[in-house]
Amino acid sequence: MTSPVSNRGLDHVAVHVYDLDASVDFYTRALGFRFVREWSVPVGGVHRAVFLDAGDDRLIELFDAASTPPGGSPQGLDPAQRHDDGERSRVAAVVHFAVRTDDVVDLFDRAVVAGARPLAAPKKITTAGDDPMTFQVAFVYGPNDEVIEFIDRETTNGDRQ
Repeated sequence: MTSPVSNRGLDHVAVHVYDLDASVDFYTRALGFRFVREWSVPVGGVHRAVFLDAGDDRLIELFDAASTPPGGSPQGLDPAQRHDDGERSRVAAVVHFAVRTDDVVDLFDRAVVAGARPLAAPKKITTAGDDPMTFQVAFVYGPNDEVIEFIDRETTNGDRQ
């Protein structure tokens, strides 16, 4: 008999965007998402990123064009080289999706045992900025080469979110 999986549901979807400010405006004004915070991890290739609450604390994470987020291209987006509709269907806009968990290591290990390829082993990181966040993350390539993040986010006081 196997033990229960420590999966607490979808945490966020990440999108690499050409214009961060215009994208935040679209999601907040047109779709009613709530701005949560802007953050960066300069040593991790994240110049500007934003969390928006899509409801029930399920987030969309937007990375600016200059960022090179985990699971995305090692180069930033070039707004001058936008794709036409035919090409766009071949280019993934979603960078990765994240599954919230209380045990990043366990879920990472389970995924690898099930055939996922490791992208980034579990590690704890703290974001830069006025309102830093600390969280533990790990990344794998799923069965279709999609990037899946496992995340345990903490609040600024150290409690889990």
